[in-house]
Amino acid sequence: MTSALSPFEARFAAALRLANDDRLQAAADTFAALVREAPQHAPSRQLLGVVLQRLGQPAQALTELDAAARLLPRNAQIACLRSESLLDLGRVDEAIDAARAVLAIDPALTPARLRLGLALLAARQPRAAIDELERVLAEQPDVLAARLALVRCLLHEGEPERALEQARVVELIDAREIYHAALGDFAAAGARAQRAELLEASLTRHPRDYASAVALASELHLLGYSSRALRWSERALALRPAEILPRQIRALALIDRGDVETGLIAMRELLVHGDAQTAARHLIVMHYDPAQNNESLFAAHVDFAQRHLRTSAPGFERRATDAEKRLRIGWLSPRFSDGPVASFLGNLLACFDRSRHHHVAIALQPARGATATRLITLADESVDASGLDDDALLQKLRLLELDVLIDLAGHATANRLRTVAQRVAPLQLCWLDYFDTTGAPAMDAWISDAWLTPADSTQRYTEHLVQLRSGRLCYSPREDAPAALRNPHAGVVFGSFNRLAKFNDAVVDTWAEILRRVPQAELELRARLLIDQESCAHIRARFEARGINGARLRLHGEQPYLGLLAAYQDIDIALDPFPFSGCTTTCDALWMGCPVITLPGETFVSRQSASLLWRLGRDEWVARDRSDYIERAVALAGDAKALSENRMRLRESVRVHLCDAQAQADDFAHTLRELWRVRCADNP
Repeated sequence: MTSALSPFEARFAAALRLANDDRLQAAADTFAALVREAPQHAPSRQLLGVVLQRLGQPAQALTELDAAARLLPRNAQIACLRSESLLDLGRVDEAIDAARAVLAIDPALTPARLRLGLALLAARQPRAAIDELERVLAEQPDVLAARLALVRCLLHEGEPERALEQARVVELIDAREIYHAALGDFAAAGARAQRAELLEASLTRHPRDYASAVALASELHLLGYSSRALRWSERALALRPAEILPRQIRALALIDRGDVETGLIAMRELLVHGDAQTAARHLIVMHYDPAQNNESLFAAHVDFAQRHLRTSAPGFERRATDAEKRLRIGWLSPRFSDGPVASFLGNLLACFDRSRHHHVAIALQPARGATATRLITLADESVDASGLDDDALLQKLRLLELDVLIDLAGHATANRLRTVAQRVAPLQLCWLDYFDTTGAPAMDAWISDAWLTPADSTQRYTEHLVQLRSGRLCYSPREDAPAALRNPHAGVVFGSFNRLAKFNDAVVDTWAEILRRVPQAELELRARLLIDQESCAHIRARFEARGINGARLRLHGEQPYLGLLAAYQDIDIALDPFPFSGCTTTCDALWMGCPVITLPGETFVSRQSASLLWRLGRDEWVARDRSDYIERAVALAGDAKALSENRMRLRESVRVHLCDAQAQADDFAHTLRELWRVRCADNP
């Protein structure tokens, strides 16, 4: 017969029941009363410490656990709990020592090894932590805290595939809080491809999980898998038809993979919601629309500025007064990397007269890689402005005390026009990586040239239009670019290395007709989004619907820039899309000795390639209409041998007419000085 519990034991049992029922504060109060009554009762102190830990009071918990440890110095459980409290308090080194002390007492105590692994992770010793955490999981595979910590260690060590292997287990996926924490870790580590795989694995088990479906659609879109992103955005819409985000992803995915007309309709339907992000995206994608003209484009930009750009902010009183001072010029960009900024800014910066100009390169996103490093070092000063909100960026830019700010982004992706529109310098200009007015009253000038915006142009700007005599852009070719030669070949290969969003139906119709007229020819397309096999199949299907065998298309995805240049050695003739023509891609093709057939219209973006060809004196490659475009391409295909022989000659012509950085720097400097003098005259 069991003896009756003493009053103390009964109260201890009651406190334990309260803790087990998650009535933590009542349990803590009861255990505390027992400790006051019997300070030497180690179990009461130990359990009071446990409850205080669960209440989020690690300092108080440690006090009780220290007392319990003095009473039972060889008790491994108490020592393990002390390690947990020390870690919660951020006393990492002590937590490591405590966990190791526990394991010296009981090497088989898995919770202590887990605490050691977590403490080593906190101490930024991920390699040592990995060893301990793997031992924990070998003994107890279902310890999800260890699995999540191991994922974090592996990501820290640059092993995203191993991290994915640990995360893609049913137990973690089904523990939704831990699953979402793991997703956040993959995102923080920039392991986007692995994050997408984890999302897809989760959706296999939880197909009605809207949050994961829309997150996967977004991730795939960012990774360049536009067709897969389209599929998952439609899955998310089926789950929640009223949500906006999957509609946005769907519209952009359609445009990105070349379904321009359908995507534009979907994008316009979103404008009724009135949010700034959708409206900003629409400003960009409007330029892919063959139906737009300069009047509609101008109206959209002005409307956006009036709705979404603050035009002033208090506290900016700097005035332009010294007309001949050394100008402090800020070059603001989110893209100091391979692309337009690298292709057109580098040699220009290098040729400025430094006695008259001080250059500040301001990176809106982290500037990584050799190209970014080279561009940044060409400036006299560099500023990392990444990760700042609008107010912090405004303050940072104003503290630079710039005389001139040259915004290289306009409304392009990752721009900070909302800040620039509040004025950060007495003189502000837009140049290079955008192709239309900003609509911002604080943007004083917009830099173009007479080829892009001739006297009879219908293009409109809220800014003062400035035309550089030397041309809006000066191409900066890579010194290590491959030779402008054609590899030995049979047959003619047309090519376009522009983004798929430029391939509207009229473009595909035109190129299909060229392929019909030149039956042995092939068409090579290179674009980042062609890493997506579904998008490749979709492109082939579009040509097959026009009677062109899909096998005549050579489709290639993203590759390093030098590899992209080398690919032109397999191309005879570059085909320019319309109405959104190429710019950097056109310069690259010409530098590699490939002629470019283009069809300009009235808009700025439609004239980019034509402006370069006119500067080269190659009017014969500029078409009047689509029929003329086809005829010129077919005619060039009939003279492929001569084209191959003249490639180096074309490169030299590009060098003379499109690469004179000193002439452009002088022209640019003169223009800036004249604008600065006007600004000073306006502020006596």
